[in-house]
Amino acid sequence: MKKLVTLMIAVALVLAVSAPAFAKTLNWNEVNGETYGATVAAHAFADKLAEISGGELTIELYTNGTLGSEAESMQGIQMGTLDIFRGNASSLPNYGAEVIGATGLPYVFKDMAQFQEVAVSPLGDELLQSVADANCGYIALGWLVEGPRSLFITPSVYEKLGSPEDFNFDMMNGLKIRVPETDLMVNTMKALNASATPIAYAELYTSLQSGVVDGAENGVTSYMDNSFNEVAPYFITDAHTFGCGVILVSADTWNSLSEEEQGWMKEAALTARETCYEYNQKQEQACFDSFEEKGIKLLPVTDIEKWQAACAPLYAEQSEQVQDIIARIQSGNY
Repeated sequence: MKKLVTLMIAVALVLAVSAPAFAKTLNWNEVNGETYGATVAAHAFADKLAEISGGELTIELYTNGTLGSEAESMQGIQMGTLDIFRGNASSLPNYGAEVIGATGLPYVFKDMAQFQEVAVSPLGDELLQSVADANCGYIALGWLVEGPRSLFITPSVYEKLGSPEDFNFDMMNGLKIRVPETDLMVNTMKALNASATPIAYAELYTSLQSGVVDGAENGVTSYMDNSFNEVAPYFITDAHTFGCGVILVSADTWNSLSEEEQGWMKEAALTARETCYEYNQKQEQACFDSFEEKGIKLLPVTDIEKWQAACAPLYAEQSEQVQDIIARIQSGNY
């Protein structure tokens, strides 16, 4: 009995020494599911953070919008009721961080590889810092590189357009296209002569199915993951903008962390960025490879120059700083 008590005391002492004295857990909300690139990256972030902090700082990840929609999460970050959220750069101007929104403007990037080049460049760091400088309640900790957002339409619309083998700018005229509730996406669709229709993401499938909207726009992986191909099996490769994901931390949460803890978070963000890029590259290709099997028809755009020209006036509406950023990206001066 005496030996057993001694052993129990020894085990307790070992556990006391090895367990973090002041462990903190941060809540991270993601509106998509487990197979989404940003969710995979969030898990990589959590694993890296637990590793380098020795368990002192951990992440509790909630998926499928468990802690709220995108708008609710963005507000929660500002209010300090949510610690971390993967937001979109194109949404941030609506919440007071204008400069980083340059990356979400239509036809800024050529492809995902160029987006990754910017993400790892000094310009990428400048854009992240601009969010903190805006003093609007967010800290932009890192990029989550996603692929381009493109259009998809329903069978009834495809038939009305004459069942084409490709797609052109004139076909956009008057189409009701679902967009996220951001000024930028609404204005982009208006520039393309479509009727921009903001609808909650959770309602998109049924809205396509019932004909409330003619089509929508998103990255190909989200398109497949959410089974939108079942109700809108015509995918248009216009690549009007990129999913410029940003790891957003509440300024209140960030300021509550020590300098060492902030350093751990920054290191974990780098791991998440690389994980997201590599994963999304593979997923994008896998999605396109499955189109024939899934009965999805790919509609290439034949006159992309017209689309780009139609959206060019949106650049002129931006501040000089934003216009300069666009010029730097398009010229390769990162």
